Amino acid sequence: MTNDPMPDPSGKAERPFHIFQNGQNLIEIAIGHGVSFEEFLRLNNLTEQSMLFPGQKLKLPLKFEQTPPSEKPTSHSVRTGETLVGIAELYGIPVSLLQKINKLAQNAMLFPGTVLRLIELIQPKSSSLENPPEHCLIHGYHKVKNGDQIARIAAFHGLSTQALLSANNLNWNSLVAPGSKLVLPISHGALDCPNLVELSETSRSIAESLVETAKKFGLTEFAIITALSLEMQRSGLLPDLGIRQQTEKLLADLEKVQDPSAFGVKLTLEQLGYIELAEGAARWEPSAWLWLHQIGSKGV
Repeated sequence: MTNDPMPDPSGKAERPFHIFQNGQNLIEIAIGHGVSFEEFLRLNNLTEQSMLFPGQKLKLPLKFEQTPPSEKPTSHSVRTGETLVGIAELYGIPVSLLQKINKLAQNAMLFPGTVLRLIELIQPKSSSLENPPEHCLIHGYHKVKNGDQIARIAAFHGLSTQALLSANNLNWNSLVAPGSKLVLPISHGALDCPNLVELSETSRSIAESLVETAKKFGLTEFAIITALSLEMQRSGLLPDLGIRQQTEKLLADLEKVQDPSAFGVKLTLEQLGYIELAEGAARWEPSAWLWLHQIGSKGV
C-alpha cells in the first residue's frame, strides 16, 4: 500500500491505493484509512456484495494523507451528515469515550459546526499503589476464543477495529491466537470501574488489620491482593471466630511464594491448598486493588 500521493511526469498527483489481502473486508479498509464506506465504494465502483481478490488495488481519495502521531488532532468540527459513531471510527476511539469527553447522551443530536473534543482534559486518578493494574480487570480485556476475529471482537465491545488494533500494537494483517488476551481501550481504569465492590465500615477494619499484618511479613502488593481476595470469599471480611489465626497462616504461606503475580490469585491459592475457595476468591481481585488503594500500601 502507498499512502502519499506522488507526482507523475505530467505534474498531477498520483492517486494513493490499498492492496487487498485475504481476511480483509471493505468496511474495515475504509475505516482504517479514514474514508466513509459510501465514498470508498463509489470511488472504486463497488457495491457491498462485490467480490475482491488478493492483490487487487483499491483507490483512496487524493486528500488521504497519513497523519503523523505527533499531529493527532485534539478536536473535530462536525460536518453535515456526520454521526457520533462515524466520528469515533474516523479517529479510532470508542463511541462511549467520545460521549464521556463531550458529556453527550446516547441519543444526542449533532449539529454542523459543533466542535467535539477528542481527548480528555482531566488527569488520570492518582494511586497510592506501587504497581496498580494498567487496565480495568473486569472490562479491560478480551480472552480470544476459537473462531474469534478482530473486527467481530471490536464490534462486540462497541469499539472500532482500528482502536482495538492500536491498543494492542497490531495491524490489519495480524492474527490472534486462542487463549491470548487483547486490551480493550475503554474510558475507565482499574480503580474507577463501576462494578467494583466497596468495603463496608466493618469490613474495612478487618482489611486494614490484614494489610498491617502483611506489612510485617514484608509481602508484595499482589500477595496482599491474594490474601484480601481469599478472606472476602471465605468470610466476607467480617469478624469471625478464628479469622486472625487463619489470616496469619495464609500470610505466612504467601511469604513462601516467590512471585504470586506470576501465577495469579487462583493458581497461587490452589498451590497453597485453598482449592475450593480459589476460583471464587479470584473474582474479588478487581475490587481488592481498590481496597488496597483506599487503605494505602506505601511501605508495603
